[in-house]
Amino acid sequence: MIRHVAVFRFVPEFAPAERERWMSLLRALPEQVPELRSMSVGPDVLGGPASHDLAIVADFDDLDGLAAYTRHPAHAEVLRISAPVKLSLATVDFEIPDAP
Repeated sequence: MIRHVAVFRFVPEFAPAERERWMSLLRALPEQVPELRSMSVGPDVLGGPASHDLAIVADFDDLDGLAAYTRHPAHAEVLRISAPVKLSLATVDFEIPDAP
């Protein structure tokens, strides 16, 4: 299994209601992208000095599944919304051996 982790920082102008709408689009992706096995999305709750605003954790069977997700039109819509309000994005994709 491949786990995709993304953490974001956004401009202050990305209003809470817009963030909620964006997160709801993310949470709907498993219903639209067959290769996406699971997805967790949530805002940071600590607000520490190293905290980011929001994180996504998504699981795929393999790298081909991750690539299909990356190319999917529903994912492209999510990116279209976040691109102009994103200050930074860090991602890590790693293998989880012997995952169920």
